[in-house]
Amino acid sequence: MASHSTLYRDDLAFIHVDGYGFHWAGAADAILDWLRQFKLESGRVVDLGCGGGQWLARLEEEGYETCGIDVSEHMIQIAKQNSPRSEFLCGSFADIAIPECDAVTSLGEPMNYLNSGPAMRRTMRNVYSALRSGGVFVFDVRHPASRKLSSQVHKTTENWFCHALIEEDHEKNQLKRYITTFRQTKDETYRRDEETHRLKVFSRSDVVGWLRKIGFRVRTRRSYGSYKLGERQSVFICRKP
Repeated sequence: MASHSTLYRDDLAFIHVDGYGFHWAGAADAILDWLRQFKLESGRVVDLGCGGGQWLARLEEEGYETCGIDVSEHMIQIAKQNSPRSEFLCGSFADIAIPECDAVTSLGEPMNYLNSGPAMRRTMRNVYSALRSGGVFVFDVRHPASRKLSSQVHKTTENWFCHALIEEDHEKNQLKRYITTFRQTKDETYRRDEETHRLKVFSRSDVVGWLRKIGFRVRTRRSYGSYKLGERQSVFICRKP
């Protein structure tokens, strides 16, 4: 995973939370239902790649203790405002010590930012060690394309503009997002910034195999309840015996 200073700096962190950070809202009801099905109606939940902390705030409303982990210091600052009662840790969740907990979530592809199979497996082992018996790990992952892909997306508001060139190398199972932002400043000029995000995409079979080898019982879904994911994305619902 890239260093703290290179991912989701000040402007992109703000823009992501303001205009893109709603994946958690579509997933929330389904995850809460799954936790209840596993008799986890209380306890501590750790969110990996917590972003702006809105999901943590929802968990708090439902009575859970919460901890958020994110590689971006700027995201953590926003999350502290949205979920002031949560504990926060800044760093790569492949390397950081995950606190003992009853459930772990990771919503919106943070696991793809790990950039390698070994880092993914190390994170899975860290999660398994942190979970109490009967604990649950819920996350989603983007899968490889069958050919080389390139696309562009953009979004504009009164206060900011964000453009992303997305390139995917199907032979290396890598995806890159070249992101350019313009954000309005206090003197009404616009500040430009650029970030490059490098992701690793993983096959469903590889992810399931790694999880089971570690000891998880695994189910997969193509959606969080009624909230459907993209064509090449899956949800993994994992339980520690």
